[in-house]
Amino acid sequence: MKSNTNLIVSRASTLDNSELAQIYLRSRIAAFPWVKHPQASDFIQDSKNELILKAVLNNKIVGFLSFYQQDNFIHLLFIDPAYIHSGIGSQLLFKIRQSATALVTLNCVRQNNHALAFYKAQGFKIIGKSLWKSPAYYTLQDTKKEDYPLL
Repeated sequence: MKSNTNLIVSRASTLDNSELAQIYLRSRIAAFPWVKHPQASDFIQDSKNELILKAVLNNKIVGFLSFYQQDNFIHLLFIDPAYIHSGIGSQLLFKIRQSATALVTLNCVRQNNHALAFYKAQGFKIIGKSLWKSPAYYTLQDTKKEDYPLL
């Protein structure tokens, strides 16, 4: 595991969109074979009207989380493939828990075993599943109520 002692999680701005879009593209190419013809430009549409937190390590954006605040829903959580297993995803989750007004939920593609294992280790549980969507996904909800100061 790489050290992340210099990791800073903060709100992203539109000035960060190019770097965030590249992480989104690289991550999807590396881990989402079901996404056909991903483009960097997908990031803007896929995170529209969402709060975006960025994780910065040594002045480089290495991950992000997009959050639909009205529903306390994590829409996207992506880490640069070169920084996977560095604790970045955990730090992004910690930060969003600080401002969420309810236990957060998210959807995770059922064949994404690495993400499912990560979320389980972070305290999420499966509360639903899609039957007809493609790709099929689980809906997960956080269980770590003690990590939410606003609850």
